[in-house]
Amino acid sequence: MKSISTLLTIIAAAFLYSCTSTSSTGDERSAEELAEEKTIHDIDQLLKDLPPPSLVPFTLKSIGAGFNRDHINQIDNLDLYKGNTDKMSMVMGVYASDISYLAAYGHEDDCIDYLKVSHSLAENLGDSAIYDQSKLEEFRGHIKDQNEEEISKLLGKLFLSTSVQMEEDHHLTMAGLALTGSFVEGLYQAVLTIETFPDTKKNQRLLEPLVQIVMDEEHALADIINILKDLPFDETIAGMIIELSILDKIFKGDLQEIEEKMANDPDFILTRDVMRDITREVKRIRKSIVE
Repeated sequence: MKSISTLLTIIAAAFLYSCTSTSSTGDERSAEELAEEKTIHDIDQLLKDLPPPSLVPFTLKSIGAGFNRDHINQIDNLDLYKGNTDKMSMVMGVYASDISYLAAYGHEDDCIDYLKVSHSLAENLGDSAIYDQSKLEEFRGHIKDQNEEEISKLLGKLFLSTSVQMEEDHHLTMAGLALTGSFVEGLYQAVLTIETFPDTKKNQRLLEPLVQIVMDEEHALADIINILKDLPFDETIAGMIIELSILDKIFKGDLQEIEEKMANDPDFILTRDVMRDITREVKRIRKSIVE
């Protein structure tokens, strides 16, 4: 499930790769370096714990879940985020997961449109580019062929070409918030499918792997919270820490209950019922990001 070529890894790596620091006194520089080192360590840990962003959308497709535009944030919403750096950074991550979802269902034109919107966000954030025009047709071809591995590789190349001119002192905050947005969007796509999938015994079995994917995100969630705590506090970051900490408590409570049920009942099935509280909180957090 772990892959350094995933889109999320690329986003974070690209932001971190462009790191340049301002000059300061010895004491200030030392404190700055220590704080940055911890943030980079926490991001590295998150990348180890995250599944590939293609895992959720391709799992949705494999169980027969149809394409649903409610699973993605519409690009018409872009004007809502202008002038808010934190919001734009998180939404850039949201669109990264949306691109994976669109690619899984073969929507090549929409993928290109979303890459262009990501380019617009990147420019507003002080970055130089978020896609390479010469690679777009190649990307379109891989989507049409549903070549998951090549889609992942090409997205990696597209995003690695960014952030050469990242504004100083913003790269880690932007990376942390982009990862947060993409993480929440992936969870949202999973829980929305679990909530709306027709409730039959056959579908309970089909949904079980998807429920398991969501439950396995507990460690990645803790990593996201640690990264946000590393960043300079502002209203957005403080609020997101509170929201995700609530979700973390729900995860821990639900996981303990599930483990007890599985230990006592070998025929126990992971159904949508065990996801009710998690689903409600994920939907609320996602709404706070995109609206």
